[in-house]
Amino acid sequence: MRDPVPADGADARGIRGGATPRLVVLGIGNRDRSDDGAGAIVAERVRALLPEDVRVALLGGGLAGILEAWEGADAAVVVDAVCSGAPAGTVHRVDARSVALPAAHASSTHGLGLAQAVELARRLGTLPPQLVVLGIEAASFAPGDALSPPVAAALPALVARVCAEVRRLRGAS
Repeated sequence: MRDPVPADGADARGIRGGATPRLVVLGIGNRDRSDDGAGAIVAERVRALLPEDVRVALLGGGLAGILEAWEGADAAVVVDAVCSGAPAGTVHRVDARSVALPAAHASSTHGLGLAQAVELARRLGTLPPQLVVLGIEAASFAPGDALSPPVAAALPALVARVCAEVRRLRGAS
């Protein structure tokens, strides 16, 4: 198992920043299940690129952790691996505040995961006012820490896309 405590003054979940963030980036995934770790890897990479007041969290994907991580945020960008049948490495963008997540987000290696967290928060009235989900199409969720070649090749563009979403959301807040 990897050391879960990141650098940069983050807590054990990888959260950096103040107690009530205006904007949070959540990277969801299990780095020991191939492409499922893509969200966590993206969060690790964007941490150094984002302003200090943006919280960044690496989560295993459990429902409670997701709800807690975006609590109090004005906006959230969530990155997770998905399986919709599109080519591996394809990035899907969903405004999850406006619409339910598609079936690609419904099944999870995390048990009750992102889709369930979004719908629960929607019913409880606790969704962040702005919630963007970026799903990267996975090729494999098999045990192991190596990303598939198409997902690995897509990560730099996904990192840039997360940073662009943060810039857009900061301008809209």
